[in-house]
Amino acid sequence: MCKDCGCGEDNGVVTKVFTVPGMMCNNCKETVEGASLGLPGVLSAEVNLPEKTATVSFDPAKASVEDITKAIERTGFEVESVADGVQEHSHGLLGTLKRFFK
Repeated sequence: MCKDCGCGEDNGVVTKVFTVPGMMCNNCKETVEGASLGLPGVLSAEVNLPEKTATVSFDPAKASVEDITKAIERTGFEVESVADGVQEHSHGLLGTLKRFFK
């Protein structure tokens, strides 16, 4: 449980970091993010061009690492590796109120 808001630590969401070495420009960034976000269950996708990574958060009941890898590779990019990422979740109004009244 999140100590600030009481929500589930990751709310059932999985975050993975995909290393995609071929990305070089904003068009590459938009292509990889769009391919990932186009899948059911993908909640967020954020590319870091300098690091050549795409951090994707998804519902594992609706999408898998394999699904996301295939979607990225269908755009012409190669996924070199996949590592665990950290889920950043919003604490919303309840979390804000709890932090305010600590």
